[in-house]
Amino acid sequence: MPAQVPFRVVTIANNAGDVKLAGDIDLDGTADLVLGGSPQEGLYWYQYPSWTATRIATPATEFTTDGELGDVDGDGDLDIVVPDGPSGNNLLWFDNPTRRNGGSGNPFVGSQWTQRVIGAIGSWGKDVEIGDFDRDGRRDVAARSNSDLWIFFQDAGGAWTRRLLTRSALGQEGLASGDIDGDGDPDLVVHGRWLRNPGAALARDATQWSVHVIDAINVDAAFKALVADVDRDGRNDVLYSSSENTADVAWYSHAGAPTGTWRRSVIVPAANRAHTLQVADIDGDGDHDVVVGHMHTSSTPGVRIYYDRNGLGTAWQTQLVDGTNGVHNGVVLDLGADGDLELVGSNWTGNPPLRVWENLLPATEEILTVQTLIPGVSSGIRVTNCVPNSIVVCWVTAVGTTSPYPTGLGTTFDLANPVILAWGASGPNGVVDFAITPPPLMSRRTIWFQSMEIGHKSNVVARRVQ
Repeated sequence: MPAQVPFRVVTIANNAGDVKLAGDIDLDGTADLVLGGSPQEGLYWYQYPSWTATRIATPATEFTTDGELGDVDGDGDLDIVVPDGPSGNNLLWFDNPTRRNGGSGNPFVGSQWTQRVIGAIGSWGKDVEIGDFDRDGRRDVAARSNSDLWIFFQDAGGAWTRRLLTRSALGQEGLASGDIDGDGDPDLVVHGRWLRNPGAALARDATQWSVHVIDAINVDAAFKALVADVDRDGRNDVLYSSSENTADVAWYSHAGAPTGTWRRSVIVPAANRAHTLQVADIDGDGDHDVVVGHMHTSSTPGVRIYYDRNGLGTAWQTQLVDGTNGVHNGVVLDLGADGDLELVGSNWTGNPPLRVWENLLPATEEILTVQTLIPGVSSGIRVTNCVPNSIVVCWVTAVGTTSPYPTGLGTTFDLANPVILAWGASGPNGVVDFAITPPPLMSRRTIWFQSMEIGHKSNVVARRVQ
């Protein structure tokens, strides 16, 4: 079997909380961390790599049990969406003062983060998902309690319209979002079922959301769910684990008809309190691996990685990364933009510290990130882990990929019939940004991207134009 990935456990802060988020808060090209919990724990962001802590807010009751980062107001920076307590207008967002698109706010000054109200969840907020559910160009928020699932649609001027989506098939906790049926709209995954987004303005009518069964028998009521393309066949799959009890970690696929029958494949039988469920290419072999984190109260606490060894999601190799330290709501991300992936998290509120399970693989590969492609709208392309202050070229094609071939420049190239989209110089942090605006005639077409610089490998990324 291939060698497993080396990790080391690093303590970031003697703090904890239910809310763990990761993203580039200060727009320096590297991901930072957000942690939120009780009044004593507060809501903090931690800057990479010094882990300088900035206290943003103190909750009225408790920031729990989930949150999301997203550009809520469309000003180019990442804002924080989080529930606070069980009552009142308890779904909040905190406006990041950084502002890529103008302004001179300072995210290191906690008082500059403005707290704004989205609406009332009706009880403790269990899970939060951000997405443009009605595709009007504004970010909306889905949030659930133990009995209700709501979507808060953002209106012009920053107002919000609340819609009760369902009180059925919710279980006790758990929610995921993603495009299940490939129509470009974000759908929602609940307890053994998925809710089909009717699209555009119809999304604001709860009666237009249809319910389709994934598995009505085997999914635990307290579940974690995730939407990801496990076998990389171009269709999104659904993963489930039990967050509070014992159940299989399983993924579900369909043969192109997601309103029909789903195929169940077990990754881990009888996993106890697997409150962290993530999919990412941890070992850099091009396949999607599964990261499972068990809470410290589990019978098997710690972090385990299940490596996809045949690319089909049917043969898994297990690595026990940490059999001592549990994790709740852990997040997988590339810390330092060095091309490999780490896990970050703590146990639930009141159980510090905040840790990172640091990936020690050599950093020799660029990472290419492409936003959602919409005809007539500029979408960002970010290349990270470049050689600092080097020339990077971004190539595109609409005719797919071929087998990699060497260039003689210390890298390989994969695209068939490529054209140069743009070139630019990476900054001192090894990051360079590009942009593309697909024309209307590219609607529903797939575009392949690859970046190139001397001496570094790069990945090919495919995106379908909406």
